[in-house]
Amino acid sequence: MDSRSGLFNDFVSTFSFTSAVWLVTIWITYRVSIALYNISPLHPLYRFPGPKIAGATYLYEAYYDWWQLGRYGKVIARMHKKYGPIVRINPDELHCSDPAFTDEIYAGPGRVRDKWQHQLNTGGAGPVAVTGFSTVSHELHRARKAPLAKFFSRQQMLKLEGEVHEFAQAMVNKMLASAGKGAFDVKEAFNCFTADVISQYAFGEPMGFVAQEGWEPNFATWVKSFFKSAYMMRHNTFARTLAQVMPFMADYLGEDVQTIMRMMNVTIPGYIRGALKNPSNGRVFADMISDPETLSEEEMYRFSGEGFTFLLAGTETTAGTLTVFTYWLLDKPSIYKRLISDLSTAGLNAQNLTWVKLEKCHYLWAILQECLRMMPGVSHRSARVARDEDLHYTSADGKTEWVIPRGTPIGMTSMINHWNVELFPNPDKFIPERWLLPDGQPNHQLEKKMIAFGKGSRSCVGENLAYCELYLMAALMALCVIPRAKLLATVEDISYDHDLIVAQTKKGSISVQIAIE
Repeated sequence: MDSRSGLFNDFVSTFSFTSAVWLVTIWITYRVSIALYNISPLHPLYRFPGPKIAGATYLYEAYYDWWQLGRYGKVIARMHKKYGPIVRINPDELHCSDPAFTDEIYAGPGRVRDKWQHQLNTGGAGPVAVTGFSTVSHELHRARKAPLAKFFSRQQMLKLEGEVHEFAQAMVNKMLASAGKGAFDVKEAFNCFTADVISQYAFGEPMGFVAQEGWEPNFATWVKSFFKSAYMMRHNTFARTLAQVMPFMADYLGEDVQTIMRMMNVTIPGYIRGALKNPSNGRVFADMISDPETLSEEEMYRFSGEGFTFLLAGTETTAGTLTVFTYWLLDKPSIYKRLISDLSTAGLNAQNLTWVKLEKCHYLWAILQECLRMMPGVSHRSARVARDEDLHYTSADGKTEWVIPRGTPIGMTSMINHWNVELFPNPDKFIPERWLLPDGQPNHQLEKKMIAFGKGSRSCVGENLAYCELYLMAALMALCVIPRAKLLATVEDISYDHDLIVAQTKKGSISVQIAIE
């Protein structure tokens, strides 16, 4: 009996080993076959130029995205220099570097544009995966965006302007009160401002970052975890699946993923429930959820994701632009002097600022456009899928023509478009004057080439809020803080090196230290 048992165990062991070898061999053969097909004439993107390895396998993109931490954008920029305005950057996706093609890729609501699931995987899992931002379908996105868009119209933002001004003034007072107490990171200060504005508007109460004693922690302290895990999530199916079963698997996830999932599953739902208890406050979620008694768990799950998206999009992005604004005004006294002169000529001072009045100050507009060019809200590429039509590309010189097959993801990257030397000579230089026509009027035709807020039917819903914050906060900084501030940073502290959804420097997140004297 023992002999038979031993033979049986030997057979099982041999069979198991043989099976494992065969399974691995079959899997490798399958993957190699797919790679060969991807670069064969049978693939619909075979004709498009680009590195063969990028067309063969997603591992090339994953290497620079994940292992090299957000550096595929710069690789794509080098591809364009070598191969031209349209390149193939992975087995299924194209990338365009010609700003003249922007309105074809990011078309308006009358033309169907889906998002691409591969890029939406960057958001990982959990509630954020079922938000309007993370919706693939053009039609479903439109249905989900419509109830939100009315809250961020220009008319609605003009009603909110008073609260934005109050938060901006409170933050300026807090900065000035730090005189003689040492340097601080102005980016963290702006994160406090933007987070309090969007949280009060969304939930009916601010998160309290401006009112706290220091500048940290703030919402950006938490979302850094999201940025750190974003590209890992894009390329790691196992991690996304594991995150989906949170909080049950929390102990097995990395700290960054745990932090984000707690924010989406615990913190944000808490703010939403608080908003529902005070419906008379008239905030976004109190208005959107008309009957809290019938709110299902599934709906709360999605609204939690929308709340997180609000905070994510409305905090770090605008704070980054304001940080660049502060740096350049301190670094370029001539620009600051001209801005103050223009504000004075317009009769504007710290006591009578309004968004509408500030918009008429063309030099301030030009400065903000240059800040948005150099520090757009999102720095990584964004692809669209023209589901129902082929896209026809012809270069300005007529020498390059392509037909992009319908159903093909194709996108652009702000950090490539905004450094286009034909549109923006000396793109590394901060030159607000490039945005003004010879008569001093705004060059709105050049503005159309920007994709700082996205374009088309999927553009950023919070653009009006961002501009309201930018104008009021920038003017108060120029009038009240800059005259007493000392810059303790270099251009390297705001210079793009790689991206983790938002622009990163060689040291990590942009960071500008100033001291109030």
